[in-house]
Amino acid sequence: MLRLSPLVILLAVLLPGVPPQIPGIATAVRDTVQAGDPVVDASRLRPFSLDRRLTLARGDSVTPFGRQSERLTRDTLDGRPVYLDVLTFDTPRATTVDSSWIDAATLRPLRMHSSNKARVVTLEFDGRRVRGRTVPAEGNPASVDEELAVRPFEWNMFGLAVSALPLRPGYRATMPVYVDRFGSVIWYTVEVVRDTTLVRPSGFRAPMWEVLATGDSVAPTARLWVSQRHRFVDRAVLTEPGASMTYARE
Repeated sequence: MLRLSPLVILLAVLLPGVPPQIPGIATAVRDTVQAGDPVVDASRLRPFSLDRRLTLARGDSVTPFGRQSERLTRDTLDGRPVYLDVLTFDTPRATTVDSSWIDAATLRPLRMHSSNKARVVTLEFDGRRVRGRTVPAEGNPASVDEELAVRPFEWNMFGLAVSALPLRPGYRATMPVYVDRFGSVIWYTVEVVRDTTLVRPSGFRAPMWEVLATGDSVAPTARLWVSQRHRFVDRAVLTEPGASMTYARE
């Protein structure tokens, strides 16, 4: 996806002491989709290269806040075909580089590596099992080795998984997402709220699915515009109490 978690990290810095809150989710019949389920169709994705500009909004203040690049390529990991999604998040405060290795046939997460000047995070995924280590620039490293109740998606590749769903207006699903900031699984309700378009500088109206992704606990809410033609997240707005970040394709 676009990189979601730099916003999570950013908001934790910008809004210390403010507990994240998520709006309630209406109960409705929907698909339950875990990593590896065939409804997440890898054949819908293609390699791509995108650049997005970032805009931070807090109260009445709206400020440019750097750029993000995303590069999805085909690769191998331990001899198996994978997608490698690399996100580089450049802001006036720091640069974060996140790499996610994703099984090319099933889009199951396999490995995530994230680094910036504050910490390095490495996670390994094997179905329900998550192992990893966080090494901060200051303080003691922390390890995780946990057997989960579900097969989660990984936070950084969540947008790719959403893009590979059978999207159509009214489509709804719930998806478990392992969020390294919290060290736990967040269940997201994903709903295609409408067919729409984004207008390019040339005047071309690019067809999009507008998707709302809402977590069941502490996590940002994401509104995504997924390209109907290219199957990637073209634009996103991530929101936590008191602040939001817009990622807009350049």
